[in-house]
Amino acid sequence: MRVLGIELSANDAIVALVEYSTGMFYLPECRARRIECRNPDNAGDLRYFQKSLVKLVEDYKIDRIVVRERMKKGKFAGGANGFKLEAVIQLIDSCEVRLMNTTEQKAIFKKYPMTVQFAETGLKKFQQGAFEIAYANLSDPSGQVEAARLQEIQKRKERRETEVE
Repeated sequence: MRVLGIELSANDAIVALVEYSTGMFYLPECRARRIECRNPDNAGDLRYFQKSLVKLVEDYKIDRIVVRERMKKGKFAGGANGFKLEAVIQLIDSCEVRLMNTTEQKAIFKKYPMTVQFAETGLKKFQQGAFEIAYANLSDPSGQVEAARLQEIQKRKERRETEVE
């Protein structure tokens, strides 16, 4: 399975391609490290950005795109342009697109620690977030860790409600 990890930064999509095959992780060569959207307020530029990603998916036979989800509120909330790019990516039909938040990523790494140091991958430092999100998705492709985490949260809520009564 080939996964394209994407971290959005300003008007750029920083990408890292990771493949899992026969029990091993691989980093296939990829022509792009980042894909720029010059002006997210222009519909033509958004279409070009989307076409560039679709072409990348077709050329490298990518099975899934995983985007680091942007927070909607709070200190680390994403900007409007980032949400536009996130929406454009989600509308790609040629492969599955999934959002993953940092809480889910941390839970996956807690259960399945990374087996390789980022420095050993040969990727550029700015690609680390995109690599980690793709690696996390490949470590838990069915989302079992997130399901268990949500189930535990629900149990705690029910316990609190019974204690209050």
